[in-house]
Amino acid sequence: MTDVRPFVQSYLEAIGAEARPLPTGALAVRWPPTHAARFASAATIAFDPVVAEVANAELCVPGSDLLDRILADASGRGLHCVARVDAEGEHAPEDVLAANLTFPNARAEVLAAERGVVPYLLFNFRVTLTTDEKVELLRSVLLNAETMQEHTAADVFLQESLTLPEEPIVSEADLAGTYRAACAALERAIQPNVETVRAKAKALLAEELGRIREFYDTSIRELYEGRTQEPLEAERVYRAERDRRIEEAKRKYALAADARLVNVRTILIPTTTMRVRLANGRASMEIGLEFDAVNLETNRPACEACGAPTGTAYLCARGHLACDACDRGCAFCDYVACARCAPEVLSPCETCVRAACPDHSFTDEIGRKTYCGDHIHACAICGRMVGPSYVRACALCGQSYCAVDVETSGRCTTCRTLATIPATHPDVARATAAKGEPRNLARWLRGQNGKYTVLVGKGAVFQYLYVLDKRGDVVRRQKGVGLAA
Repeated sequence: MTDVRPFVQSYLEAIGAEARPLPTGALAVRWPPTHAARFASAATIAFDPVVAEVANAELCVPGSDLLDRILADASGRGLHCVARVDAEGEHAPEDVLAANLTFPNARAEVLAAERGVVPYLLFNFRVTLTTDEKVELLRSVLLNAETMQEHTAADVFLQESLTLPEEPIVSEADLAGTYRAACAALERAIQPNVETVRAKAKALLAEELGRIREFYDTSIRELYEGRTQEPLEAERVYRAERDRRIEEAKRKYALAADARLVNVRTILIPTTTMRVRLANGRASMEIGLEFDAVNLETNRPACEACGAPTGTAYLCARGHLACDACDRGCAFCDYVACARCAPEVLSPCETCVRAACPDHSFTDEIGRKTYCGDHIHACAICGRMVGPSYVRACALCGQSYCAVDVETSGRCTTCRTLATIPATHPDVARATAAKGEPRNLARWLRGQNGKYTVLVGKGAVFQYLYVLDKRGDVVRRQKGVGLAA
């Protein structure tokens, strides 16, 4: 009887099936999703009638139904085949866009949409992650062969009934470029699995190294306590043995990842391509998007700061797209910058560290540091913008100005230059309009700056200080002796 085991095992390996030898001599096979409909999801195969009977397995010998199905599949396929998917009805691009992507700070407008049949490439990979144990994964990556955009590899794309006679649709150059893009997509897809396996191996390695070190440290300590042999020479042997065991443990738990392409399928899928305009009050840009008629999922645009695909995209004030992790906002308005632009357009306040956009950040004209609107002071006398460390309060009017306009004696320039005015001056009437205010003072001094008016009325004993704001309201009143000195 012809032994078909080598051929069947090669076939199983080529299509990405998992085959595990059993003690009985049979094979436990888990078929890949592309073959589940034809062969079922799992089966036990035997290449000898006696083994088939003992293991209750399906016989695979020349003339058997199973081998005939395997031969039919193998002769009708290579590493590459072509399929077509048809979809009924059309969906409004605006609805698909709204269902898939979010632009929190921009309006999205579909400028143009075009539907056509586009070739896609479905790459089926078999991935093996090996540490002290082996984890095998089957992963499928579906890419638009023209735009290299990744789409969800839905189950419908794995159906054998879709297969058409082979036809040259995608050139070798395009196939090679798409394969590289598929490998990159595969790396992103298996990253969570890799991190899980790596973390487990790291924890096991730490436990193993702890046991090794504890054993040999204890042995060396007992060696010196016992003094039964030459301790220095024995310690050297122990340490060499310990180092060897440590290196073995590191090799045992080192992560190795291997990915092998099982097969490739070209699939013709109805696809809508869109040109979308994003705009807000500060910037606008156009992006190209697409969605296939099966998944109705748009491709995710890439963040222009980190490159990661994102379903929630912010429009940077300089016309870039940023993901959730890379958008930076002004603390005082809706200004948004991507992580790439933020260092140039957003400034942290020296006092509160809040980020401020160009409209809400100010430079201290003395100290040259940057402050937000809450911590910058505009001097009412000279107009300088200064930070908290250069603000001084006048000892007479009590108002704050820049350090340049408040002399060491404590008085501001306005209060140092008060001029005599008649008691009939309108500002005097406003200051003394309230009940109880002195109206018989004949001598008045007045000073004014960009924000305040300072009045000092002189009586026989007391002086009266009034500070009026630009509306004429009294913001400070004081009665005392020597105010005008």
